[in-house]
Amino acid sequence: MTPFDIGLMALALMALLVFLGMYVPIALIACSFVGVWAIKGSALMASKMLGLAANDAISSYFFGVVPVFVLMGFVVSESGMGRDAFDVANAAFRRIRGGLGIGTIVANTIFAAITGISIASAAVFTKIAVPELRRHGYTSRFSVGLVAGSSVLGMLIPPSLLLILYGLLTEQSIGDLFLAGLGPGLLLALIFVAGTVGMAILAPRFVGTNLSQSEEALSRAEILAKGLPITALIALVLGGIYAGFFTPVEAGAIGTAGALLIGFVKRTLNLGVS
Repeated sequence: MTPFDIGLMALALMALLVFLGMYVPIALIACSFVGVWAIKGSALMASKMLGLAANDAISSYFFGVVPVFVLMGFVVSESGMGRDAFDVANAAFRRIRGGLGIGTIVANTIFAAITGISIASAAVFTKIAVPELRRHGYTSRFSVGLVAGSSVLGMLIPPSLLLILYGLLTEQSIGDLFLAGLGPGLLLALIFVAGTVGMAILAPRFVGTNLSQSEEALSRAEILAKGLPITALIALVLGGIYAGFFTPVEAGAIGTAGALLIGFVKRTLNLGVS
């Protein structure tokens, strides 16, 4: 049996294990180990090659981008900028049918342009948007689906963590990848908006009312107070990358520092331990 045949069998086995419910990383590791063992005829050599591959993967400096962007998403969440984005977006779309849902999508789009990771968007808006949507009559399934669907925008809209990792691993231009992802990301957001408006018109039982008229609208001063910090942080992270002031790996750390500074200035963060 040739190495090519063994490789094909390993790929088929990996696909089968994934379909049977095994975690993808475990399936990859197991099939790679067995495949190399079958090709080289030595379990010891296969285990050494597996250890070297794992060490080369996790020891790269470029993978430092993952924890710093996750940290930036956490700081942005704790500083209240996610809620600010939600409030500003709702203020803009409160009079449109399905406006609360549209505001959630737009807020997720803004939040994606800050953090670049979908997990942070999902975590923040599950706590912020879902209770508001349900309070205004949106069904639970539609509310959760709206948040879960629009959270994936973080994978496309710059500074997308996945695009940064892809660019680093394939040695492609991060700036070009960001430009390539911006259009599809905004188009997907518009499709979500169109779908929400369509549901509000064609299936109103899923979509509740807009913000209650008894609730006071935000003044211009409040909108500026909530919107300017978000805009400044987006400009800091994306502007710094495009202008060449720092690398995408450093952008996460700079963004984290900027989010901390904004949180301290707004007094939504402090040095105390809760």
